[in-house]
Amino acid sequence: MSGGPIHEGLFYPNRWVRIILETTEDIVGEKGMNALLNLAGLSNYVGNYPPDDMKKEVSFADVGKLQDAYWQMYGDRGARAFAIRSGAKTFNDGLERFGKVAAAARAALKIASVDTRISKGLAFFAQFFNTVSDQKVQVTEDDQNWYWHIVDCPMCAGRTSDKPVCHLAVGVLQAAMANFVDKETRYVITQTQCQSMGHDECLFQIEKQ
Repeated sequence: MSGGPIHEGLFYPNRWVRIILETTEDIVGEKGMNALLNLAGLSNYVGNYPPDDMKKEVSFADVGKLQDAYWQMYGDRGARAFAIRSGAKTFNDGLERFGKVAAAARAALKIASVDTRISKGLAFFAQFFNTVSDQKVQVTEDDQNWYWHIVDCPMCAGRTSDKPVCHLAVGVLQAAMANFVDKETRYVITQTQCQSMGHDECLFQIEKQ
């Protein structure tokens, strides 16, 4: 599944990748994590996770290799289930590390209707991504759906596929929606376009009903 867009010169913050690796290790254990990193060709991260800072130093290519290793190790269904779970843990763990940002977001969301809270929450979340990483996100909506557009996507960097593969983003969005509304409300989130399939962007549809 290699050969898709590389997005050269684009980077993720060290802290975000460290969170992904730590939450993955919580699920698969140290040996499982080491096996995953070796399979991804990222043995340089074995016992040597990126520092806990916001410097943009982890390439999109490395993020894509890690996501592809999930697919190789667990198959398509396993990779999807695993990445969604890991994405949710990444978002929730990230909230704790970005305390001031999380507090500001929660304060901003205590207004108006549920739809308004979600619209503002997604816009706030997208702006945060665009400010601290090279992953560029846009948010749009219509009467039926919200749309999360990833213009430069690290999750499918260097990958080609006949189906969407950015499962980590689905998990992150599921956790975000639970945070914007409540943990009991479930929204259907579907990736409808993927750069690994040759599309211009990775597009996620969040149903309003």
